[in-house]
Amino acid sequence: MEEELMTATEAAAYLGISRARVSLLAKQGRLGRQIAGRYNVFTRAELDTYKAQAPQNKGGKGKKSLAGALRAAAPA
Repeated sequence: MEEELMTATEAAAYLGISRARVSLLAKQGRLGRQIAGRYNVFTRAELDTYKAQAPQNKGGKGKKSLAGALRAAAPA
């Protein structure tokens, strides 16, 4: 059975992160990759392995809506 290969852009969409982050993780060796010519390609199995081991986003700062920011700044 042939493995499904994904480009960095497809892998980013699959993981819910930016393409630049995928490239950085691959360069650091934290995300398995194969090289096809001059392109990085990723198998679904490699991406699933990363997903299972990756730390989950704990919320951090995040983005606030304009309405929420205005309510927070309004005098009580």
